[in-house]
This record gives sequence, structure tokens and C-alpha cells, in this order.
Amino acid sequence: MSKKEKFKIIMVNSFKGGTGKSSLALSHCIHEWKRIEESKGADPVDGEIYYPNIYFVDIDRLGTSMSYYLFPEEDKLCYFEEYRKKNAEKVCNEVRLSSDSKGKLYAVLLNPVANRRQDYYIHGRMQQHEKNSNTIFADKIMDFLEECMDMGENSLFVIDCSPGLSGMERRLLEKFYDLRKKYDLSVEELYVTTFENGQIRKTVDCLNDCADVMHSEEREVSIVLNDIQNCIKTAQKKDSGLHISWEGIAENILDQLSDKEHVKIRYKEYSEKQMKGGIVNNVKNLDNNTDAYVLLKEYREDYISEDRKDGK
Repeated sequence: MSKKEKFKIIMVNSFKGGTGKSSLALSHCIHEWKRIEESKGADPVDGEIYYPNIYFVDIDRLGTSMSYYLFPEEDKLCYFEEYRKKNAEKVCNEVRLSSDSKGKLYAVLLNPVANRRQDYYIHGRMQQHEKNSNTIFADKIMDFLEECMDMGENSLFVIDCSPGLSGMERRLLEKFYDLRKKYDLSVEELYVTTFENGQIRKTVDCLNDCADVMHSEEREVSIVLNDIQNCIKTAQKKDSGLHISWEGIAENILDQLSDKEHVKIRYKEYSEKQMKGGIVNNVKNLDNNTDAYVLLKEYREDYISEDRKDGK
């Protein structure tokens, strides 16, 4: 058994595109990097853990664009398609943030314009089948994670998934939890939705449909209400005709979940900086735009309904 160290995997997913899932995943990376930078080299207080190696791992094979946000156009990037065992460092693109920071952020990216089926064809017709291709891809992700963990230093891995819990995501999730037998590892699952009615209903239905995946007292599962459209502020206007709060919507979601005991609801407040940062002709490289991705206090605090507090 390998020497145990401190590691964390945050798996960020959604059940529909356009929820801000990738931006939220990046926010976790920036939050940890900022935390290390602001510590100014001080040792963590009791119970706290710093992750000096931070990995943004892009596995959205339905079509990713994060490389465009993280790196200037002229940068030559390495993509995960090039990964082979024992060369993890060759597919880790270091994001330039601060030369003197103790925290290092690495982006592990998929080619944003590649055809997924063709790229993961290794040899022989059988491996062109989507199911076999997904299995090969999932196994390569696990090889990469273990190789990084075996390097020794505390590490945070934020996994940006394709929308949905397909067979591949379920396989990875099972393997993430299995890794806890070998490493001192915590796993957190985040499922992101906006306040749009269809997205919330689909999130609830999909989580109820795969309750078997979530049913475990050892799991840390959260639904994140991501206010990317500034819905709460709109609802608070006197002439809006709307009467909503994120707490009320959270209670409603919990009421509809078949396994509410293992789910937290969190709220990510609207960020004008983040919205402006992605507009055409206003995009800045991440090294001078990190403030747009800082997680706010409202998100970091867990929301638990009164029913759950009473143990019902």
C-alpha cells in the first residue's frame, strides 16, 4: 500500500448544459489557490489542510472550452489524449497565476475541437465502440490520478464532467470512492443547476433516478443553485411580480428528493465580475482575472433544511 497523504477529489457535474458547471469547477481551484496564497506560508490551523498541487481535470467529452479561458491564444498546450503511464507531468499545463505562490494550478485538458470517438481509438475496431472507448478513457483518468497521488504532496483534483451520470461517470465515481482504501482521500460530489425551472426539475428527476449511486452515509453530495442569471435580485424588485428566495427553492428541492438525508443545497450568488469576464472582447487571461472566480461566503456555507435539522 502506498504511503498515505492528504488528497481531495471534487466531482462537478450537471444534468444539462449551460449551468455554469465548468466555471464553478474553476472557482474551487481558484478558491484553494487564493487560500494558500493568503496564508503567506503559515502552517494550517488544526483540522485544516492545504493542497499545494491543484488540478483542474477536464473530462467533458461532449465539448469543452476551458482551454480558451485559461490560456492565451499563442500558448502551445498538451492535451490528455497524449497521456501514457508515467508521464503525468507532460499533460499538466501550469496556469500562470503568481510566480511566488506556494500553490500551483495545473489544467489537464481535452482537445476542444477533437472528435471524441476518433481520438480515443487505440487499435482494432472493437475499441471504436463508445462503451469500450469510455472504459479506456475512465481507466486512463484513474491511472493519471494515482500517478499524481503517488508523487506524495497533498493535492486537490477538481473533475469537470460531461453533463449527466452516464456509465462512464458512474464508473469513475465508484473508482474514486474505492481509492479511499489506498489513500487518505475525501470525495465530494457537486451537481449544478441554475434557477431555471426546467433545469431544477431535471436535476431532481435525475438524482431520484440514480438514488442508488448516491445512497451512502459516507458520501458528501450537494446540489448547487448557481445564480448565473441574477434571478434572486430580479425577484427582489418591487415590480417583478416574483416572490422567491433561494432558501425556499432549496426546501422545495429537498422535499422532492427521494434521498434527501444525504444531500445539501448550496447557493452560489450571482457574480458580475464572472459574467463580465466571459464577454467577447473583454476576456482576460486567468492570471489577471482570478477575482472573478473567488467563491463567496454564501456558497461556502452549507444550507440544511429545518426538516433535516430535526432529524426527520
